[in-house]
Amino acid sequence: MDSNLAVLLAIVVVCVACTTPPAFAQTVQVWSECSPQNYTALSAYGTSLRRMLKDVIDAAVSGGGYAANDAGVAHGLAICYADARPEVCRLCLGMAAGNLSLACPRAMGAAMLYNNCLLRYADAPFLARPDMNQEFSFYNPNMTSAGDAAQFGTALSRLMDRLGLAAATAAASSSRGRRFAFGQTNITGDDSLYAFVQCVDDLSPDDCRRCLQSIAESLPMTRGGRAYSLTCYTRFEVVPFYRPPNATSLVVVASPAPAPASALLPTESRGE
Repeated sequence: MDSNLAVLLAIVVVCVACTTPPAFAQTVQVWSECSPQNYTALSAYGTSLRRMLKDVIDAAVSGGGYAANDAGVAHGLAICYADARPEVCRLCLGMAAGNLSLACPRAMGAAMLYNNCLLRYADAPFLARPDMNQEFSFYNPNMTSAGDAAQFGTALSRLMDRLGLAAATAAASSSRGRRFAFGQTNITGDDSLYAFVQCVDDLSPDDCRRCLQSIAESLPMTRGGRAYSLTCYTRFEVVPFYRPPNATSLVVVASPAPAPASALLPTESRGE
């Protein structure tokens, strides 16, 4: 991409951010990567790439937050995580496109991850792979106290296990754009934990569950946070933050404590 177009994209991003401060404040860059291989200026690949990125972003913004192109010369993925509002989705992908062109000029492949969206492209197919070798965390600093950390960890693990299974089941049985699950569970007393998980649409059910299990293992003991790989995402909070439209909330009930063992009655002694 030439320097004039890159500057123009950067200006557009800044102007959009000025008009939508609430959405801008919610959009934080988490990670980016550029391939070491570059394409030459005015090459056929560069032309195909620019067209593909525009199309895939437009399709994601207008089509529910997910679009992929795994055919042709350039392959791309644009995804807004389902808990992001439409205006946040639009701004996030716009920022990703502008910053990707600045951070990775003429790179054959690149990825830009924000807390609300992911934009990715390459010169070879990359969909339908777990890509669990890249994991990222973004979480609130409000740590749990030592007294309830064990109960919180148990509740979080219990909820993530159930949601991972639910998302994998959705990937196996539902239409595109439904690879997610939302639910809640009790921590202790009146305190509840709410969580959301999502997989890239093209991931297989087994890989979806494995990806979610992998990032769940690194979740911090905080009262809110997010974890990502390039193909799955999870978020949890101690307050309700999202419910997928037309979806039933999954309520995970803690297993009841085992009943105390009955006291053993002394056996009657017998004389010889």
